[in-house]
Amino acid sequence: MNSKSKKIIFFTRYNNMSASVRYRYLQYFNILNKNNFTTELSYLFDNSFFNNKIILNKINIITILFSYIKRFFKLILIKNDTVVVVHLELFPYFPSIGERILNFKNIKIVIDLDDAIFHQYTGLNNYFLRILLKNKFKNIFNLKNSMITSGNEYNQKKALELNPKLKTKIFPTVVKVNNINQQKFVKKNKFTIVWIGSPSTSVYLKKILAPLAILNSEYNINIRLIGAGHIDLPGVQFESYRWNEETEIKLISECHVGIMPLNNDDWSKGKCGFKLLQYMSCKLPCVASPVGVNSDIIENNVNGFLVNSDNEWIKSILELKNNHSLYKKFYELSFIKLNEYYSYESQKKRILKYYDQFRINN
Repeated sequence: MNSKSKKIIFFTRYNNMSASVRYRYLQYFNILNKNNFTTELSYLFDNSFFNNKIILNKINIITILFSYIKRFFKLILIKNDTVVVVHLELFPYFPSIGERILNFKNIKIVIDLDDAIFHQYTGLNNYFLRILLKNKFKNIFNLKNSMITSGNEYNQKKALELNPKLKTKIFPTVVKVNNINQQKFVKKNKFTIVWIGSPSTSVYLKKILAPLAILNSEYNINIRLIGAGHIDLPGVQFESYRWNEETEIKLISECHVGIMPLNNDDWSKGKCGFKLLQYMSCKLPCVASPVGVNSDIIENNVNGFLVNSDNEWIKSILELKNNHSLYKKFYELSFIKLNEYYSYESQKKRILKYYDQFRINN
């Protein structure tokens, strides 16, 4: 590896309360720094803003304006020998002026996509914003200094449709399996289904409201939600926990099956299946919708279940409840796959090699 030092600034939307920030960037900082990189996290909004917006659904326009101005001047002053990694976009709901500034300064820009962010502006109700932003990502992806890293093939494919000559690389979101595997937690006596996420993604639970209600009431299965916020699930009794980085592994590990329902739409196809990886790292078998990368992570009836209908949701979860050998087979095989493809340990050398390219001709 080239010994020449290189600085990388990671421009993210949120600070470390965001799972994307923790698992796609911060967990690599230590190994990057040990290999002669200098890393910096530059977030747009702090944890207080994240908590108000994501958890409480409240926003402060003055805070947003101040944060945008602060980031703008950060981009103006940045040195041109720096590599910039942008999580999704520099200025949400604003034209690509930030990316253009970096391109003008001849700074390498890595746009990291763990969501199908390019779909965000195509269906806006506001006519002015729709016209203003409809070509935002086409413009960004066609900047001469832009390149893409993606959490899945769908986002990579869509980026290449906007610029077939774009340099792209897939890096899945990963977990540190060794850290989790060292911890032991006792399962709840009552068979428990777990879902983890945020209030914005808890809407997917309503897709399987009927199966949850039946499993809950007729089969005495417990439902545990982590990070869902204030959600109404008529006919379902559930435990609800606020997300906390210190307790999430324990709360998942105490359960028996992890679920990830999704709608079959373009936005969902761009997701990176992180919920599944969290369950798998805690040795839980998974039941999920066969949408996007879910179908890559889960091999149906091999290391988990991919299901569509209400009956399939019910049947699959009951089979895992009643068939111990199948239950054990699924979590063992999914844990093996996690280690091979979706663990920090399996990807860290690829990450180092990728960023090492920016030292050449610097």
